[in-house]
Amino acid sequence: IFFRNAKMIHSLFIFNALGEIIMEKHWRGTISRSVGEDFWTNHVMKAAQFSDVMPIIATSRHYLVHIQRGGVFFLAVLHGEAPPLMTLELLDRMAHIFDDYFHGLNEEVIKDNFVTCYQLLEELVDNGFPVTTEPTVLKDLVAPPSLLNKLKSVAQAQGASTGTSTAASLESSPVPWRKAGIKYTNNEIFFDVIEEIDCIIDSNGQIVSSEISGRIEANSRLSGFPDVLLSFVNPQVMEDVAFHPCVRFARYEQDRSLSFVPPDGVFELMRYRAQYPNNAPFYVTPKISFHKDSGRLNIMVGMKAGGRDVPEKGIQDVKCTVHMPKNTESVRLDATQGTHAYDNMTKELKWDVGRISQNKVPSLNGNVSGTAGTEFGENTGLSVLVDFKLPMIALSGLRIDTVTLTNEKYKPYKGVRPVTKAGRYQVRTG
Repeated sequence: IFFRNAKMIHSLFIFNALGEIIMEKHWRGTISRSVGEDFWTNHVMKAAQFSDVMPIIATSRHYLVHIQRGGVFFLAVLHGEAPPLMTLELLDRMAHIFDDYFHGLNEEVIKDNFVTCYQLLEELVDNGFPVTTEPTVLKDLVAPPSLLNKLKSVAQAQGASTGTSTAASLESSPVPWRKAGIKYTNNEIFFDVIEEIDCIIDSNGQIVSSEISGRIEANSRLSGFPDVLLSFVNPQVMEDVAFHPCVRFARYEQDRSLSFVPPDGVFELMRYRAQYPNNAPFYVTPKISFHKDSGRLNIMVGMKAGGRDVPEKGIQDVKCTVHMPKNTESVRLDATQGTHAYDNMTKELKWDVGRISQNKVPSLNGNVSGTAGTEFGENTGLSVLVDFKLPMIALSGLRIDTVTLTNEKYKPYKGVRPVTKAGRYQVRTG
């Protein structure tokens, strides 16, 4: 829903990490590059880090809205007031589509695929307003780089226009996110329940703050126009839900089930938040003490005995990161499992633990030495950032009950796979 008389994006500038404009697009007349250069000089350069820059900045003549993804800045310039969250969401969708098209997002990717990026912006936005933002539809309008040469060669050989058939299939479809005439030999649909947990744990093991951010990603390879109904065992655990446009919201309000005609291919069905019930099947116990110019470090990671959510495959991809004091000169550590490294420039200690199972308690032990002539504060408190993956577990407890399909005669193969990952999982030492 647009605000009455809303002014959407006038121009778009894309910067690299050095503040150089690598792409620009104008929809309502050309805006001088000096606007983007002033943004970088007066806001980005003066901030301690990129995340400190306000996402929405009001100047005397323009509104500047920006996001950062993969070391690349997307800056939207607006002449007047517009729905701020809509603008941020559009920029995020641009970055997501670039990443999906080119399997990565950075300066080199945009420069190597400049023409395709420009074509995508042409389809995404018209006169400053979002138009076609569905990835599966965009791939019919703008061919991904890996398929472009093949499609061109086929079209030239057959003397046919692929754009005409694509437009016809989209026009004949009753929904904008799915074209007509889709056919598969094997019909199947898969759902990934992906949860990321942000948590702060104090030195006594008590949770200071925590939250779970979840999303359900689907991969649909279904023929025709199937109607899918997905129901949950415990939908009450979800809060602040947001849906793909294909989901019928009225049905969700009625019985908390998802009814939809799915787009073809991979798409994000919904997002939600949930409370963290403190049921993680593992623990992290860091002990770091300092005295004058030296210190002692001990970090242990293990699985809780008898936990009800202990994954059969163990805890995977476990990593611990500690930002040491600035006057740290060197560390001498031994790890019972995995590898560790200390970067004296960034003062960052990284321990790649790997996979841990029920009968293993990996530990990292050793001494810390300070720069000559300096001392550590005895009350120096550090934090351990923990990264991990829990396969086949959704810590919120969310469970999918049934997935049914109507409006088609075939019986598809269906699959559900939950996983929990660390967002910003922080354990304090003091």
